[in-house]
Amino acid sequence: MRGDKDIKYLELELKRMSKVGELSIEDQINFNILNFIRTIHLNKQDFIQESFGTEFYGELPMTFRKKAGQVMGLITVKTGDDERTYVFNDRGYELLEDLLQLKG
Repeated sequence: MRGDKDIKYLELELKRMSKVGELSIEDQINFNILNFIRTIHLNKQDFIQESFGTEFYGELPMTFRKKAGQVMGLITVKTGDDERTYVFNDRGYELLEDLLQLKG
């Protein structure tokens, strides 16, 4: 999963992205996901015990969903007519489609 190193990786990646002028859609997605994961760490939340039902609105609508007790959550991102689903935990995230290709 991306960001699997530790919170320092998240901080460095977020700082790098914040210095870039206008972010591409991919970078905006990465930034929002990494920032959400960073917030979990900053709030010292127990990821497995927490549930999430967070929605971001605006140019890049995103939802973060996870039930208490689950080790992974789902992120849905809508970009125009496209919808992407990511799997995430407190260490990082991965595009669900990429994970499903491993099965093949």
